Amino acid sequence: MDQPDIGPSQGGRGEEQETRERILAAASQLMAKKGYKGATTRKISQLAGVNEVTIFRHFKNKEAILEELLKGIVDIRQQLENDLHGDFSELKQMLLRYARGYYQMLVERKEILMICMIEADNHPEVIKLFSSLPMTAVEVLSNKLQEFQDQGHLPKGDACAAALMFVSTFFYSFMAKYRVNLSLNFQEEQLFEDATNILMNGITGNTHSHR
Repeated sequence: MDQPDIGPSQGGRGEEQETRERILAAASQLMAKKGYKGATTRKISQLAGVNEVTIFRHFKNKEAILEELLKGIVDIRQQLENDLHGDFSELKQMLLRYARGYYQMLVERKEILMICMIEADNHPEVIKLFSSLPMTAVEVLSNKLQEFQDQGHLPKGDACAAALMFVSTFFYSFMAKYRVNLSLNFQEEQLFEDATNILMNGITGNTHSHR
């Protein structure tokens, strides 16, 4: 059986922390494929290369493992805001950086997002967590666009609607690729470029300005 994809250990991290991360990685892989019920602690222990007693030494129960995994969806605001640092003269590059960063967040969390979709009926609270990632991305971008509008750098308009359309492009492209397994004929970098040009054209009327 494949071992969970755990990177090399870093200095200062003890053996207990590495074991905990192996358990979480194994649980994430199994829950994304088999659902919460199908990912038994026995299967998690086998994939993580530990015994079941070790799992319960790190986590009170399987529910606690799920809760720990879902935390990874929530703490994204600061990273998204960092991608929007810069001034108006760099608007296009800023938007490209934001698109790449947000899409990469989705890819890095794909197993957790799959768990949310699988467990939506059994754990209704995960829907709120699932929706928090795209909606936080919309809010952060909307706030930045509104800031530019308030400073007179952008024409007045619905910043929230613009941000929603921009973020939705990448969210649904991610879902099509990783959830529906559609073979879409697009290169991700070209998608970032095209979506950015469309947004720039919509809010400034000129795709070639503010490079």
